[in-house]
Amino acid sequence: MKRPQQLALLFGLIIFALGLAAGILGHRLYNTAAVNAADDWRTRYVNELQMRLHLTQLQVDKLNDILDDTRAKVRVVKDKYKPQMLDIKQQQIAAMKSLLNSKQQAEYDKFLDEKEEKAKQQDVREHQLEEQRTAERRVREQREQESQPAK
Repeated sequence: MKRPQQLALLFGLIIFALGLAAGILGHRLYNTAAVNAADDWRTRYVNELQMRLHLTQLQVDKLNDILDDTRAKVRVVKDKYKPQMLDIKQQQIAAMKSLLNSKQQAEYDKFLDEKEEKAKQQDVREHQLEEQRTAERRVREQREQESQPAK
């Protein structure tokens, strides 16, 4: 092969490799974005407070306990008005379907099913995180009790 052809081949391979790397990076970023938004907020919130306030590990643990308690209280309130919210949602769906033709309604039903599946997956992730935090909290509390001198 002549030198110009070798350079063209080399540049072609470099461009291909860069495109492949960009595709992999884009896919990875897209999948990372699917992480629980509430948990992502919590992580950023705790990290920012830890850096700005120079919290000790014990303070971070207590902050996480406070956030867990707050989440539980908010869940109780949400559960109280959930039936009303579901009724409003059903009214919205009915109103939306009245605008659509049969083909659009079928696609809208598919869209709703996909959203429902994502919501279920999110609920499972949140439940797993909650169980994990509860287990960590119990272990931490047990260590604290063991480290206290016997009375």
